[in-house]
Amino acid sequence: MQSHLNRRAFFRRSSLFAAGVVGAPAFVRAASGVSFPPGVRPRHIIHLVSDGMSLATLTCADQLSHYMRNRGLAWLELTRRPDAANGLMETRSLNSLVTDSAAASSAWGSGSRVVNGAINVLPDGRELRTLYQLFGEAGWKRGLVTTAEVTHATPAGFAANVSSRATSEAIAEQYLARRIEVLLGGGAKCFEAGSRQDQRDLRGDFIRAGYVVLATREELRAAPLERPWLGTFDRSHLPFTVDHQRDEVLRQRIPTLAEMTEAALRRLEREEHFILQVEGARVDMAAHLNDPAGTLLDQIAFDDAVAVVVAFQARHPDTLVLVTSDHGTGGPALNGVGRDYEKTVPLLKNVAAQRRSFAGIIKEITGAVTFDGEAYKYEGEAAARQTDVARVAEIVFEATGCRLSDRRAAKLCEAFAGRSDAAHDLMRSGTAQLGQLVANHTGVGWTSLNHTSDHVPLLAVGPGAERFRGFLRNVDVFRHYTQLAKIDFQNPELPLMAESGPSAAAVEALPRV
Repeated sequence: MQSHLNRRAFFRRSSLFAAGVVGAPAFVRAASGVSFPPGVRPRHIIHLVSDGMSLATLTCADQLSHYMRNRGLAWLELTRRPDAANGLMETRSLNSLVTDSAAASSAWGSGSRVVNGAINVLPDGRELRTLYQLFGEAGWKRGLVTTAEVTHATPAGFAANVSSRATSEAIAEQYLARRIEVLLGGGAKCFEAGSRQDQRDLRGDFIRAGYVVLATREELRAAPLERPWLGTFDRSHLPFTVDHQRDEVLRQRIPTLAEMTEAALRRLEREEHFILQVEGARVDMAAHLNDPAGTLLDQIAFDDAVAVVVAFQARHPDTLVLVTSDHGTGGPALNGVGRDYEKTVPLLKNVAAQRRSFAGIIKEITGAVTFDGEAYKYEGEAAARQTDVARVAEIVFEATGCRLSDRRAAKLCEAFAGRSDAAHDLMRSGTAQLGQLVANHTGVGWTSLNHTSDHVPLLAVGPGAERFRGFLRNVDVFRHYTQLAKIDFQNPELPLMAESGPSAAAVEALPRV
């Protein structure tokens, strides 16, 4: 206890004060929970996942939250509850120690491992029965809330069957066919006739099936509770928090993850049984860019959604809440800087001062950047659009406050043009070198732009929480959820490919960036 107080005093003495995240709900301190004897089953299940969250991401976000909001994360406060079950979960896929989000969510959504890129489909083509199919047949209502396209890999892993996660239009069709009651996130393009390859007016099909179709924050607030919802608040993924909170137009039009979560619970609260997945997707996408503010501010925004769920669970103690991640991304860490590490806190302050996501910086330097699956790709010109070294330094400074020397700005231009001399192959791209340069300004370093094999923290409260204590496999989540809902079902499983199929070296080899 004394160390916790000392840490808070340390932050206060360091003059760490700033405005909090715009639109953040009031902090809900976790009260002592109700103890449930083994065998008691939940009426509601809420599964919260911070996509791509390494343990260090959680640590750094808590430290940044103390600076920005004079309080830590609701997630970590929740661990203090006497009824909280804290665990650690491995994250591998069928064919690799390092999973992608599709295989990770499929492990939860089917209880079987699949290869990276597939969603609830085995390599031999067999489709696995999904968690949301089984729960729907058992009478449970179901919801998916995300800051990604609502057809993205993590939400789809609970509800869809496709051999490739890239087939988002097919995933959207399956959501309608399987009557998922609440769908909130981005990805309007997957439902509109003008942007779908088959020109199908899927949005109209949802309306004809009785759904309320929502496109703005105000429409979400006023949505009727007696009908199913399809809410898509941007054409693709929702904005990074670092961009969203600094743009009044975006703030007025697009809801936060906490607001979507609160709305989904308002809609589902009237149901006898429901299961809801809530995903902070942009944590992963920012970490793929080695973007410190993008990653940590979205982790804090995810934590605001955790606080909303904690408040709901306080009103409805028969709700099982599970908070976790699907894998790590980027390998971030706040490093000790200075002879006695005395520069670490001043550098942390610079993360909160960042005014723009790395996606915006890279777009201005290179022309365009898009997120495709699990990686960012440049479009248009192959080389950096901005060859003016001084202008590139100015772009980085305006967005981050990090001043680059002419030499370092020139090296950044060379990296974006494909001429980096970085010793680590996974760090040769312009994106990675931008992250390395800004790390001198923030203290937050990275190991790659890729996913990592980290075991991830897992926390559960409510009836059935005791099942999630200790060390778990990711596929165990499906088994626990189905058993708690009195669903007797098991999907087929295949042996790990790295152990029984191709050589481990061939399977585990990571692509170059």
